[in-house]
Amino acid sequence: MGDSHPPAHEWSYRVPSPPRLYVPPPPIRTLSGAPAVPFDHHLKLDFMSTGFDNNDFLKTVTYDHYIPSHAITYWQYESRRNAQPVLPFLYLGPISAARDHDFLVSQGITMLLAVRDIRVVNARLLGSKAALELGIPCSTIDTSGNQELIGQFPRGIEIINAHLSEIHKQNQSSLATDKAPTPGKVLVFCETGNERSAAMVAAYLMAMYSMDFVKAIQIIHAQRFSVSFDDSLRHLLHTFDCILQAKRDVIQSGQQAGGAVTSSSQGHSLRPTSREVLRKPSKRALDETFEDDVNMDAEPDPNDVARRARRAGAAPFLDDGGS
Repeated sequence: MGDSHPPAHEWSYRVPSPPRLYVPPPPIRTLSGAPAVPFDHHLKLDFMSTGFDNNDFLKTVTYDHYIPSHAITYWQYESRRNAQPVLPFLYLGPISAARDHDFLVSQGITMLLAVRDIRVVNARLLGSKAALELGIPCSTIDTSGNQELIGQFPRGIEIINAHLSEIHKQNQSSLATDKAPTPGKVLVFCETGNERSAAMVAAYLMAMYSMDFVKAIQIIHAQRFSVSFDDSLRHLLHTFDCILQAKRDVIQSGQQAGGAVTSSSQGHSLRPTSREVLRKPSKRALDETFEDDVNMDAEPDPNDVARRARRAGAAPFLDDGGS
């Protein structure tokens, strides 16, 4: 028996997929031809509202110290083997850049952060002999797949901030000894520098600079043209964006209520630190429940009796006069 109505849309037997998240290319300046995706210099970023610890140093190293140009204007195919600065203190690149002794020395890299697949860890890959020779500390974020990255984003952000904060404190103490300060710089890398490590850098921009995932991807794409944010990574960053916005709403509501909200060092869960932040609970306490109990031996309230008398019955319980 044939179908009497033709289908209005194409269909298949596979599980429905989520809608695609479109990230448009950044606008291009008319005169220079460079992408117009700079940071908002006129905004005084409130780093405390991010909910992450170790962020006081950003007020010093960030203001008026953004990347003035974009690598996309002079990008070449061979550039994918090198690392590019997304921020003055945050580089993104492949494993080849982490193993490049001359690059680590010339750029003054002070820490490596490897975003690794667990299979790579078992194969003992993504190591950097050059970093060991130079005494550069290395940290790792290990996942069994891209979907686990969203749970590791807060940890990676805290690793970066903790290291840069420590370097900033050392520079502050070196000012008294007339020693030249050494700025902290972190290289985030994976096998290619185009997927997992790029997602980690995008999460850092979203968390610390209160930008959405679209602008974060555009900024990274302008600095490293070879990055690849597929649909799964875009949905991952979009979900992380929603989580960050929910945390900021909690902080703002706590500030409006007159309380203080801090972030936990483990799990980065935001929690109120004083009872003034908490509203009256929706459920009644045990004492309030006993206080509200009706005393059956007491005289009935005349107002309550009158109110019940005015209630109209409903079928099948209508008062039919005793029939």
